[in-house]
Amino acid sequence: MHFGHRLREERLRRHLSQEALADALTLSARSIRRWERGQALPQASIRLQICQFFDISPQELFDEQEQVTSPQPLWCIPYPHNPFFTGREDLLETLHKTVYANKNASFSRIYALQGLSGIGKTQIVLEYAYRYAPEYHAVFWISSETTESILSSMRHIADTLELPEQNEKDSQLLITAMTRWLHTHDNWLLICDNVDDLAVLDHFLPSVRQGVVLLTTQLHVLGSRAVGMHLAPMEEEEGALLLLRRARVLPAQATSEQLQQVAMNQPAQYMAAIQLVKATGALPLALDQAGAYVEETQCGLPAYLELFQSQQAALLQQRGEGMHPASVTTTFTLAITATTQRHPAVRDLLYVCALLESEAIPEELFRQEAKHLGNSLIGVVHDALSWNQIVALACSYSLLSRQGETQTFSMHRLVQAVLLDTMTQAEREEWTMRVSHALDAVFPELNALFPELLPTKDHTIWRKQCERLIAHVLLCFHRSNDNEGSLVLASLVSKACQYLHQRGQYAQEEPLLLRALQIREHALASDHPLVGASLKDLASLYWIQGRYTEEEPLLSRALRIREQASGLDQEDFIITLNDLALLYWKQGRYAEAKPLLLRALRIWEQTPNPMNLLGSDLLNHLALTYWSLGNYEKAEPLCLRSLRMCEQALGSDHLYNTYPLNNLGGLYRTLKRHNEAEPLYLRSLHIREQVLGMNHPDVATILSNMADLFREQRRDAEAESHYQRALRIRVQVFGSAHPLVAETLNGWANLQRDQGKYREAESHYQRTLQIRGQQLGHQHPETAQTLHDFAVCSQLQGEVSKGKRLAEQALQIRIQCLGESHPQTVMTQELYAQMGQEQASSWHPKLP
Repeated sequence: MHFGHRLREERLRRHLSQEALADALTLSARSIRRWERGQALPQASIRLQICQFFDISPQELFDEQEQVTSPQPLWCIPYPHNPFFTGREDLLETLHKTVYANKNASFSRIYALQGLSGIGKTQIVLEYAYRYAPEYHAVFWISSETTESILSSMRHIADTLELPEQNEKDSQLLITAMTRWLHTHDNWLLICDNVDDLAVLDHFLPSVRQGVVLLTTQLHVLGSRAVGMHLAPMEEEEGALLLLRRARVLPAQATSEQLQQVAMNQPAQYMAAIQLVKATGALPLALDQAGAYVEETQCGLPAYLELFQSQQAALLQQRGEGMHPASVTTTFTLAITATTQRHPAVRDLLYVCALLESEAIPEELFRQEAKHLGNSLIGVVHDALSWNQIVALACSYSLLSRQGETQTFSMHRLVQAVLLDTMTQAEREEWTMRVSHALDAVFPELNALFPELLPTKDHTIWRKQCERLIAHVLLCFHRSNDNEGSLVLASLVSKACQYLHQRGQYAQEEPLLLRALQIREHALASDHPLVGASLKDLASLYWIQGRYTEEEPLLSRALRIREQASGLDQEDFIITLNDLALLYWKQGRYAEAKPLLLRALRIWEQTPNPMNLLGSDLLNHLALTYWSLGNYEKAEPLCLRSLRMCEQALGSDHLYNTYPLNNLGGLYRTLKRHNEAEPLYLRSLHIREQVLGMNHPDVATILSNMADLFREQRRDAEAESHYQRALRIRVQVFGSAHPLVAETLNGWANLQRDQGKYREAESHYQRTLQIRGQQLGHQHPETAQTLHDFAVCSQLQGEVSKGKRLAEQALQIRIQCLGESHPQTVMTQELYAQMGQEQASSWHPKLP
């Protein structure tokens, strides 16, 4: 009787339909129908699965011809084929090629899959066994966690082999019999799962092996005992496919093409799956556990994701029904316990890493600042041998990985989650504070008054060190959110914001600076200098964001604190005066800005050993104020003096030189000295791009100014390119409603007006007026500039009445803000008069 008839008989005996049998075997009903009709035979691994399901031998289910056609290996695998196995194709192929290439080699063949618990090692070797079983005469499995599990597995193998010693109570006789069989037979595959001690293998493996040993282990170091293959987390799409299969959103055999269909037709399910893959670090155990929970509760992946975000610890303890015998928490807790028992410093090392970002944890945090991280670490970090030993212990079960080239550690985020869950609330708070102290001590600080003053080489070193630490600082900040009294955290945040500010990452700054101010106000007197420092930091952010109304009270309060402080810090006081004056200048309050700058200059000149760079800053801003007041004769020598002072102190290519360079270029452009302006702009642009990067907002400032210069020179293509690049940077950094965005839009509109593209120009003028009216006010000099330029555009189109109305509005603002004799006021007065004449000449009385 052939296989198809026997299969049908066994199926009907158990009252199963073809669909029910297919579902039980996680196969298609079409395959069952083809087998029962005699149209095909199942593969070897599936034959074993069918025999196990019906609990009958292959000889009973297949006739002799079928047995000869496809001989079955001796089979001793305790687990069924995993229907949800997903991906890992490259790894399986590489493993198979490696094993096959050395199949007939004379040396011992032991291969190991290494990696963290739950990373999928067991499921991969299980898939390997089912997939490549026909290539071996025998396939065996040994559970290697304990001596008891090893002996139990060996008895099961001895039973399969019908060895006389299968019931022998003396374990050594059992091991000897097993070793003898492996020595005298060839082409076998022996899988040793969860090996914790490589030396154990020596007790039951023959010295000369005729087969392949494939083991899984968390051990980080294998020595010469085995060829290791390190297993990484799944790829994002692989993980999503596994999760959707396991949750029964997709069939067990679904393909990546079906995953893309889910992305198109069920975007909520797909996005939830992707987010869960990221949240679990693509750990297969966690994904299987999540899928099982969703299948059992029918809650859906979006709901599970929301639950995972709020109750992660509880969900990681859920086991569910599936291929994995233990939960994520249980799996990791066993490894953590085994590791931390080996030395107290190992526990402290893991605790610190659990409180930081999972990747690129810098070793210098431990080596330089162990005094903040507990006595256990203090005792080992200063001796290289002791420190390497502790790190080796922490890495031994793959809970921690060390990257020697970058001198950093990494830890899977779910290992972090389980470690944090083992801590009490008091321990978490204590260790978070220890980490805050260590980060504060190691985080570099620029000159608090002039961050730009570091030489370029030192500035680069500072920036790279900040880059190593910033992600850990931000996480520490969020974890410490309820700690009101941490002045250390406020200090750390202030230094981190220096880096964020320098990199143009302003959106991340505000919550940090507000928190630092809140901490200092709560812990210190309201007039404490550190409170003033936080006020000034926040004011600097609001300045760059164009939030001038919010900035003014912060600077005014900071100035009062400086004035009232005993032992007045002259530098600090001068800079606060300077910043308030610059704010008044930006608001068009030039008459109020000038006396503040003059006062600051007098104090600077009276100080012993005056700080040249501080004086350069004051001179540069005073020149800017005279320029805005139309007093160009006074502005130019001040700009030149400021630039000379910077160059003498810092050299010709320093970032700080770009501020007087930019202002001097702008002054020369106003004076129509274009040939002198362009090299100043080019020099400034080159320095800023080299130091700050191509997409920094300070680079956009030079680009916008150069575009104005090119427009005035009728170099339209260059002007448009610079306007577009400046606008892209400014919108990306500040958003679309910032005053600096309006500045670039206004210049671009002028270019379009000059090109006769009046419709495009009018659109940009209107948008510019909207931004400047909202951000600067309707009576601001910059608003008047847009009204003036818009009036010219209307005049060129012959819309004299509209143009005259716009010019009149601009004239009123300029008279009020700048005075009647200011060059800009005079220019608008002439425009207004000209359009009045044009309107009068075009008017004719109607005949009766």
